[in-house]
Amino acid sequence: MASIYSHHSNIPLQQTQQRLGDSFNQLASGSRINSAKDDAAGLAQATRLDSQQRENAVHIRNLGEQIDQFQVSEGYLNGALGAVARARELVLQGGNGTTEVNALQPEADNLLQSINELSAQGFGAEDEEFLSSLNLSGSVQDNLAALDGLQGRLLERASDIGAQSNGLEARISNYEVSNLNTAAAKSRIADTDYAQAISERNQQQTLQQVQITLQKEKNEQAGAIIDQLI
Repeated sequence: MASIYSHHSNIPLQQTQQRLGDSFNQLASGSRINSAKDDAAGLAQATRLDSQQRENAVHIRNLGEQIDQFQVSEGYLNGALGAVARARELVLQGGNGTTEVNALQPEADNLLQSINELSAQGFGAEDEEFLSSLNLSGSVQDNLAALDGLQGRLLERASDIGAQSNGLEARISNYEVSNLNTAAAKSRIADTDYAQAISERNQQQTLQQVQITLQKEKNEQAGAIIDQLI
């Protein structure tokens, strides 16, 4: 064995032990690069990729929060549309000539307040009045025209929000794909190749054993020479 590994005898045992330690670290951590000495260029590249992943994650979170806000606004708009639909029913019911309008007016007043509040939340316009009045004793045609006009605005706003949400979701998807590709690239650079790491560990363990044996033989030879001199 000594003749086979004799060319390794000049390699310091400490260096072999360091390489063996590096192999164990790679196997334990799952990372090929645990410090700059392992691969300075690879570490720099992996760090850049990690920063890119973190940046993408921030973009995804921010876009998700915008979508959440749009969904809240959409909920208000849907509530306003429901109130408008009910108000139209009351206007038509009050205009049929057989229903007591005064019995319906309190509900109409509540609907008027709800429509304005929900519309303001849906549009993000707190101070705007979207429907000025809903007097069931007034003109049925005028009431319906006002309600239909507001309904059109609400539907347009809901459509706009839907389009913007779809755009944000598409951007999130792009960032997610980018993160997958970035993670794969980082893995190729930094993750441990277990087959290679195990092979390197076994090789260094064998080399360590040879070096220890050779060192022991040298020590024994030196001791024998000293004994002869004495």
